[in-house]
Amino acid sequence: MSNTATLSRLFAGIEPDMEAVDRLFRERATSGIALLNDASLHILGSQGKKLRTGLTLLTGKLVDYRPEKLVPLSAGFEMLHLASLVHDDIIDRAATRRNLATVNARFGNDLAILLGDYYFAKTAGLIADVNDNRIDRLFSDTVATLVEGAIMEMLDAHHLDLSYERYLERISAKTAFLIGSCCKGSALVCGATDAQVEELRQFGHNLGMAFQIVDDILDYTGTEASIGKPAGNDLRQGMVTLPLIYSLQSNGSGHLELVRAIVEEPGKHNDEVDKLVAWVNAGPGIDAALADAKRYAARASDILNAFPSVHERLVLDDIIDYVIVRER
Repeated sequence: MSNTATLSRLFAGIEPDMEAVDRLFRERATSGIALLNDASLHILGSQGKKLRTGLTLLTGKLVDYRPEKLVPLSAGFEMLHLASLVHDDIIDRAATRRNLATVNARFGNDLAILLGDYYFAKTAGLIADVNDNRIDRLFSDTVATLVEGAIMEMLDAHHLDLSYERYLERISAKTAFLIGSCCKGSALVCGATDAQVEELRQFGHNLGMAFQIVDDILDYTGTEASIGKPAGNDLRQGMVTLPLIYSLQSNGSGHLELVRAIVEEPGKHNDEVDKLVAWVNAGPGIDAALADAKRYAARASDILNAFPSVHERLVLDDIIDYVIVRER
């Protein structure tokens, strides 16, 4: 079963509200300017599996489900996520995302920047509709942390000596914080206790850490058909991720200069990237990184055990499994 089909099955119980989120998203993403609409419709075509929306809604089911709050909250965080991807693609000079041309590749950087800005502004309106000052603060903190994560990624590019600790700090800010915020925001608007709010934030954060580590593994083990970009794309961008960190620690002496050349001078050694990807796949780096992802996933699962064993909690457990066993 494909990744998308798996999530569609897991989200079946919240499908009506998923559709309500999608309708609200498209309504708010609409502009009176045709060119902006064209760019918005284009990015919606590569929107992906809406994991964050599903997590926000399902988390609310663990407390006191309030769709009138959760639908604008979910749409807001999904729009925030898309805005950050549009800007990321500009920074990375990415040509494709999920097998489709990026907004910057199709419409140019100027319009892509403005579309990202437009989404950020529209997100603020959606969050205002939730009418909860705690969500206003959460949204502000989340945007700031995403920007910090993007800056960390920019500073880390083309540097081979990336530490394990710095890698974790970066993916915490770039990926895990947003997923944790989705779960925390849901808990806040659904009347959770302070302890439950923190538990659900930690659940989302740990799941987000596992998700990003597996994404970084897939960059080495996946195919262009399955991940929507060539294997080794992070390397081609000069980015060091966990599978490579572990590979260099275990047996990197014979490949150190090649790795350095690829990371420090991206674009000049693209014909060597496939060779390096094969070396990482053949070594212990993939399994070591996967073990870390599984540890974060286990923490997320342990946190869920504090909540009643309702259907939605079991679905969230299945989502944890999905994050780990996505196509590799």
